[in-house]
Amino acid sequence: MLFRSFQNVAAIILSLLAAQTATAETLVIEHSSKVTLTSLTDGIYSRLPAHNKELALQQQINANTALSNAQFADPLSIDLKHQNDALGSSDGLQEWESSLNMSLWLPGQKQQQSLLSDKLAAELPAYKNQLRLDASAKVRQLIWDVALAETAEKQSLQAWKTAQKLEQDVSARVKAGELAATESLLANTNALEMRSQYLVKKAELEHSLSSYRHITGETALPINYDEVLTIVTQSHHSDMKVEQDHPSLMMLDQRINTLRTRQDLAQFEGAAGTNVSVGLRRERGSRDESFNNSFGVGVSFSLDDKVYRQPAVAAASIALTDVQVARQQLERQLNISLFSALHDLETKQKQLILIKEQNDTTQRYFAMQQRAFDLGEIDLVSLLRSQLLSNESRNRMQTSEIEIKYLIALVNQALGIIL
Repeated sequence: MLFRSFQNVAAIILSLLAAQTATAETLVIEHSSKVTLTSLTDGIYSRLPAHNKELALQQQINANTALSNAQFADPLSIDLKHQNDALGSSDGLQEWESSLNMSLWLPGQKQQQSLLSDKLAAELPAYKNQLRLDASAKVRQLIWDVALAETAEKQSLQAWKTAQKLEQDVSARVKAGELAATESLLANTNALEMRSQYLVKKAELEHSLSSYRHITGETALPINYDEVLTIVTQSHHSDMKVEQDHPSLMMLDQRINTLRTRQDLAQFEGAAGTNVSVGLRRERGSRDESFNNSFGVGVSFSLDDKVYRQPAVAAASIALTDVQVARQQLERQLNISLFSALHDLETKQKQLILIKEQNDTTQRYFAMQQRAFDLGEIDLVSLLRSQLLSNESRNRMQTSEIEIKYLIALVNQALGIIL
């Protein structure tokens, strides 16, 4: 009788606890056809701090173009000179002289300056594409962080609901006298644990959504964000290499072209160009004389300025070599990243085949264990162990399917595919 009373009290307490935890406020993730991977990339691209450098690059192009269109190599200058003997013999000597100085372009200098403008102009689109690739990487990360967090949240919610249903079944069987009251306590503990795990996964999803909204400025996700593998992996992934038109490589290629032009232009730095001066002179020797007016032309040029040119040429050569080395290192790193992404994708795809087979077996095993528990052939502890295996197997399969889609996006990122 006392034991029966204890069972009733325990059942009442557990029913109240179950009622407090029976509802779950699931997160609703909004999807919109107006939001696409491209629109997200455009938005992040426009807010990248490096995006502001584009204006500076355009100003550099304009400034160099204006310089290459200049008529003279240096600014025009005027010399004015006056001399008299007021503080000397005071005979009335006066000399007035003025000249206009013009620095002429060295042979080929103006053409090289104009070519530099063309190279700088070609750098700007390459720089923009690199920034868009960086923005694409951020979009892929944010999108798939949310997708993985959402999958984990749904899995934990399903596990909690299953635990609640089991708790209700156990409670009913306790009331019917089929199970001991301690089984209800165990079922309730399991439900509370599943609820705790769900709250953690829900918080992680909220964090991922918050990051997505803060960085993209959008509240909704694209309806479809799965990507298609852009390469055919018939050969082994170790043989795959990034194309030479990869945005990161193209940007450095354009930079190398610019530096080569700068190297050619450097031979004119430190060189003394030809200067032409045109002047007028007005003079008299004494007060009794009339002023004489004359016109003069002067030319100056260097005899040997090679040693003065070499430092600038050497500095330009070093800058060019540094970028060429950086490009080789970058290409090697990009190929390593591509190899790693393709290797992970191939491995995960092979694993998924086995995981699906394992999940089918595990689910059948759990169904048999569930029937055995219903018939009283096993205890609740054994059932919970089977349920844990079932949940882990199902979750592993679902997570692997999402991870494969994410890895496809990473392969495209490694290939330089801009969203």
